[in-house]
Amino acid sequence: MLEILNIGENIRAFRRSLGITQEKLAEESGLSVNFISRLERTSDQNVSIKTLNKIANAMQISTAQLVEDSQRDRETSLSVNQLIYQLKSMDPQQADKAAYAILQLIDAIKDTQ
Repeated sequence: MLEILNIGENIRAFRRSLGITQEKLAEESGLSVNFISRLERTSDQNVSIKTLNKIANAMQISTAQLVEDSQRDRETSLSVNQLIYQLKSMDPQQADKAAYAILQLIDAIKDTQ
């Protein structure tokens, strides 16, 4: 069973790792800045799945990632999602070139192992 530790802390960690302000997250999710701020700074976990979906979609991550309790998994997810977020925010041709370069780097790393 999935144990929820602190959704607000997870939201803040993902948001900060992606370089998104509370204002930008509020704008992208259709929620108020005050709501995002309160959710991040309090232990009030009274938030609907619909609202979590809006927040996750705005950050281009899964809703499950917002409620996971594993620090290690969250840190891995942060790096991967930061990369995905950056690629999605680029011009499609530039993103394709960057993704290709990253895939080549991954292949080179695999070859050295």
